[in-house]
Amino acid sequence: MQKIINIKTAEPGTGMKWLLVNKAEVKAVRVQLAPHQVSENCLVDAPVLLFVFAGQGRLVVEDEVYFLQEGDVTVVPPGKTRHLEAGDSNFQLLAVQSHQADRSCGLCALLESCVSLKD
Repeated sequence: MQKIINIKTAEPGTGMKWLLVNKAEVKAVRVQLAPHQVSENCLVDAPVLLFVFAGQGRLVVEDEVYFLQEGDVTVVPPGKTRHLEAGDSNFQLLAVQSHQADRSCGLCALLESCVSLKD
């Protein structure tokens, strides 16, 4: 049976992340940053699809800055460090990555250190 998950009403997880799908072939995480929060830099070793479903903020990939707002979809290329920065309101995204990624970075890291806050 196919599992259906609503990303807006999923039960909250710990901190700013909610693991929505954790299958052998794909992971999906709901990420929420409070106003002006910044995630840690992390290296992405496989492409990560980001879908913004609420708020606005910035995606910083290496030295490039991309402004994102509700409804935007983008793919973070592999082999690039990146972090997220929330704007003036809650910044809510869905991050999806193939489980082919090295478990030490990419979305697996997003589940760990990459969603912790910068000091």
